[in-house]
Amino acid sequence: GTDRHSPWPRAEESAVGDASEIVGRARIHRERMAVAADHLEEALARPAGNLSGWKTAVQAAVIELSDALAAHVHEVEGAGGLYDDIMSRAPQLEHRISELRHDHDDLRGHIAELEPILAERAAPEQVARVRDLGVALLAELSRHRHKGADLVWDSYDYDIGAGD
Repeated sequence: GTDRHSPWPRAEESAVGDASEIVGRARIHRERMAVAADHLEEALARPAGNLSGWKTAVQAAVIELSDALAAHVHEVEGAGGLYDDIMSRAPQLEHRISELRHDHDDLRGHIAELEPILAERAAPEQVARVRDLGVALLAELSRHRHKGADLVWDSYDYDIGAGD
């Protein structure tokens, strides 16, 4: 629980550790993913007239998002991470954690689908496909972020998305 006037959970000890520290670490990775998603959206929206430059920007943004996702997954799914802490506090939320873990696999799948296309020589016929895949990835990530914010709220009465 939190003091509704404070942006951070009270420093409660759980079976895993200090709740404010655990949620704080998760928030850092959440913000990093949001920035990476913004970069991908910006890259996808650029005009593709300079196809090589467009592809390079999209590829860099996909790599940034992939790295941010990997760090997020490590933080929330790793030993002593957010999911362990939530399970120690609210085991009835196990199904929702399972859904979020499945989302991580889906997000990695979207990225894996983009990577080989972006590794090929730039071709005009790839633009629409890359944009469609990129937008699908961003939509899935947005849904995942919403579910994650709801889970944290239901677990700690804390708005992890404040400031996004």
